[in-house]
Order: sequence, then structure tokens, then C-alpha cells
Amino acid sequence: MRQTVNVGPQPRIRVGRISGDLVVRPDTFQRVLIESDNALETRLAHEDEESLVIGDCRGDLKLWLPADAVLSVSRLAGDGNVQGIRRCELEEALQDLVVERLTEALILGRLAGDLRVRAVPLVQVRGEIRGEGRVRDVERLEASAVVGDLVVEGGGTVLLGSVGGDLRLPAVAASLRCGRVGGDALVQGGGDTGVVLGQIKGDLELLGAAQVYVGSVEGDAVLRDINGGVELGRVGGDLDCREVAGQLRVSHVLADAVLKRVHASLEIGTVEGDLSLQADFPPGSATRLNVNGDAVLSLPAQANLTLRAVVGGSVSGAGLGQELGETRLLSLVYGSGDALVDLRVAQDLRLQGGDHPRTSEGAFDSRVWSWEDFEQEMKAFGRTMTTLGQELAREMTRLAQDLARELAEAGGESSVRWSEEVLRMLEEQTRRAQERAAAWERRFARFWPQDGGPRVRLRFQEREWQMDPERLYRMLDQAQRAAAEGVAGAMEAVERALRNLGLASSTEERWRASRRPATASKEEMSATQSAEPASETAPQQPTASAEQPPEQSGLHPAAQSQPAVESSSDPAATAAEPEREREAILRMIAEGRLSPEEGDMLLEALGPE
Repeated sequence: MRQTVNVGPQPRIRVGRISGDLVVRPDTFQRVLIESDNALETRLAHEDEESLVIGDCRGDLKLWLPADAVLSVSRLAGDGNVQGIRRCELEEALQDLVVERLTEALILGRLAGDLRVRAVPLVQVRGEIRGEGRVRDVERLEASAVVGDLVVEGGGTVLLGSVGGDLRLPAVAASLRCGRVGGDALVQGGGDTGVVLGQIKGDLELLGAAQVYVGSVEGDAVLRDINGGVELGRVGGDLDCREVAGQLRVSHVLADAVLKRVHASLEIGTVEGDLSLQADFPPGSATRLNVNGDAVLSLPAQANLTLRAVVGGSVSGAGLGQELGETRLLSLVYGSGDALVDLRVAQDLRLQGGDHPRTSEGAFDSRVWSWEDFEQEMKAFGRTMTTLGQELAREMTRLAQDLARELAEAGGESSVRWSEEVLRMLEEQTRRAQERAAAWERRFARFWPQDGGPRVRLRFQEREWQMDPERLYRMLDQAQRAAAEGVAGAMEAVERALRNLGLASSTEERWRASRRPATASKEEMSATQSAEPASETAPQQPTASAEQPPEQSGLHPAAQSQPAVESSSDPAATAAEPEREREAILRMIAEGRLSPEEGDMLLEALGPE
């Protein structure tokens, strides 16, 4: 049955409940053409504006409306297809909905089915979409919650509370803000696109943006072509980030990280796996990284940076000579050293590219920092990483509150619930950042003396070295191995040099005691200690100082005042021993058993040739 009602310009058509399907098409006349199974009650109302009120429809309904009309429907039980009018407002729809070519807006409450929208300037979904959504060519999309997947093609500004499935935005121009994504997220933006993502349960692929804020990614994260800065909270998988013009800050990466063509400062609290980094390191920038696996650092051809590293494994690279094993602290300067690179690497570090580094001595110097400086660096780095997590949490909290406020202003019913959930997640992230900082300090605690152990400072012939007992014991280990493998005089040379430096029998006895079987008796240990050779006054008296008392620092009290060398009753043997010992030290340096600095210290302590 057909009914026709003439209306004026920009009419509003109000429809009650529709039990069947709804189809709306534009008409060239200022009239409303109604087609339904039964005659419907209609009336014109003249309040603030002219309105045509249509009663409930017990079947399907088809309407031809003027192109400038506004359609308002309280409830639609069937499918809906609306095209070619100015505005559509639908409070509740129980099936699928298709809306195309509206000149103003689609305002939607709850939708139980799928949503298809094309060529609508504003799409505002105040309730929940229980199906999937596909939106194309919209200037602004606001949706409180989408249970299924959501695809937005050609969107300008996208504001989302949550997406239960995958989120795909092949082309978003202005900005994307989304609280939670239950699946994967693919976002392709441009040089002016701002991206804010609270929580992503799957993988993230982000191609092109001006500024990026991401709270959490449970899977892998891939970022490309970011014109500004990037702030990431937690990445549960791998991180692959390339072409970042602004500052890059990441709290935690649970797997591997590949960072290429980073053009500004960089901070990563923890990379649990391996790291591959290639960056410009511009003057004035600061790079701080904590890596639990291996790290490969690619330097620019004309590097201009200061590299400080704590490395648990080996260090290798151009200009460093042979591979260095068990390096503890490393300081290298490239160019004028204007940029700062601070690394904590639990495994191996490999340096690629760059010129030969400039150090305090020679082409390479594994310089030992003072323990005071080292501990301060450790504490400062831990504070930096904790602060990083807290700053990211505060920033994401502010962005989440802004998003919740905008959704609430748009009428989003679930925006408050989503905001509370995101805030809880960020608070948990801050707590974990603090725990990771404490764990980081514990993990690297083996690099300095345990239980407040001694910090030994040695001064000899106007030269100063700072050593921890672990390193002194390692030199004795290397000497013992060298002697066992045929390097004559190796053990005697190291022992004599340590005595000349003021480290008498106490250090050697502790070293020997640590290598005795656990079943050794107290009597045996006492006998060994009493059998230590007596000390005689050395040709030149060095000084040794420690921050703790001599009995705690490993320095024998008598040795501090009277360093000694061994004596021999055979004059010919006495004359031959120094030369043999110097040859042994030089051979141990050549074989990599001793670092150049350690060898220089021992040779100087042995005295002139």
C-alpha cells in the first residue's frame, strides 16, 4: 500500500517501530512516499520544525524522501538500507545496516548485526556494534565499541573505544585514537597522522604517522615512516621499527628488537632478546638501551658519539683489534663524541661501521671506570628506566581520559568502562617498570663486588688503576693456565707484580682458597697460609687505597707499608728472572689472556727492563 504526504524544505521524518526491513531512497520532490503492507498512521507536527510522524510498522517499510530530509527511527527489527538523504538517526537495529551517500551524518545507537557505511561525513555510534564494521570515505568516525572486526578505508579522524576483533585502517588521514583492539591492528597513515592506541591483543603494523603513542602490544609491532616521535609501553613479541624522525621511547620488549634509521634520541627500558640498531646518533642526542641478549650496533660512517657499555659477553668490531672476551666496562669515543650512547648488554656486543674509536690509550682501551662512577651509572640508569615507564603511563593516562571524554560527549555508553580498564592496565605497567628496574640492577650486580666488597685503587709511579678483586683473581687464573700451557714464568711474573703493587699474600691466599676442594681441612688452609713467602722491600714503594679497611679490602696490612719481591740465592737466576717474567707478560697480552691495560700495569710493576 502507498501513501504520499507533501512536506516543506528540510523535513524531519519520525518513524516508530519497524518489525520488518527498512529501505530508504531519495526523491526529487518535496514529498514523502510511503510503501508498506498495511496503511500507516501519519500526521504532521509543527513544533520547532516541520515533522512527519509515522506510526509503528508491522512489516517491511520503504520510503522515498527528499534529499534534504532527516530520518529518525526508534527501533528496526530487520535489515536496513538507507541512501541519498541528509541525515539518519537510528536508536536500535537488530540486523545488518547499510548506509550510503548521506550529506551530513549517521547517528546510531545499538546495532546487533554488521554495519556498512560509505560516503558519509560523520558516523557516530553511541552504543555497541555486535557484528563487524566496514566504513569507507568518512571524514569522522566515532564508535564506542565494535565486537567484531572493523575496517575503515579513507577515514579522516577515527575515534574508537574498543574493537573486539581486528582493526584495519588502510588510509587514515588526520588521526586515529582507539582504546583497545582485541585482535591485530593495521594502520596506514600519512605525514600528518596522529596515532594513539591503548591496548592491542594481537600484532601491530603501523605504516606512516606523525606521532605515535601505544600503551601495550601483546604480539609483534612493526612501525615504518614515522615523522615525529614514538612512545611504546610494552611489546609482547618482536619490535621492528624503521625510519623514525623523532624521539623513540619503549618501556619493554619481550622478544627481539630491530631498529633501523632512527634519527633522534632513543630509550628502551628492556629488550629481553637480541637487538639490532642502526641510527644517526645526531649531536646532543641520548641513546639508552638495556639488552638481555646480544646487541649489534651499526654506526654511521662519520660517527660522532661517546659509547659507554656494560657487556656481559664479548665485544668485537672495526677498529677494536681482536675480539675481547668477558669485557665488563667499555668506553669509546668516535669523532668529537657529541652524542651519548649508553648500553647494558648481558651477552655479546658487536660494533659495525664507524671510524676507529678514540680512547684514552692506543687504538682500543677497555677502560675500567671507578666503582663509584659505575654504581652511580647503574642507579641512574635504573631510575631512568623506571621514570620512562611512569612517564609513558602518565601520557597514556591523559590520552585515555581525553578519549573517554570525547566519547562521552558523543554519547558513548561504554566509554567510561573502557577508560577505567585502560587506566588499570597503565597502573600495572608502571608497577612492572619498577620491578624491571630492580631486576635489572640485580642482574648486573655481578659486575661489582658483592656485599659491599672492596674497591681497590692502585697507584704506582704516578699512574693509577682501579680494580675489583674479581679481575685480580682472573689475572691469576690466566697466569696459572698460561704456565700450565708452557708459558714459562707466567705465574711468577703475575704474583711478583701484584706484590710490588702492594697486594701481598692475602689476595693470593683468597684466590688459592677459592680453588681448593670444598673438603679441604682448616688445618690444610692454615698450613698453606703460614707457608706464604716472606716479603722484602721493593725497589719502589707503591700505594694502595680502598674505601674499606685493609682487612676487608684484600690488602695485607704489612703489604701496604712494605711491598715486596721474592729473593733468590742464585745471582744468575736472579738476573734472568725479570727478563723471563716480562716475556711471559708480553706473550699473555699477545694471546689475549691479559688486556693491554692489565699487561701495562703488570709490566710497570715488575720494574724497568
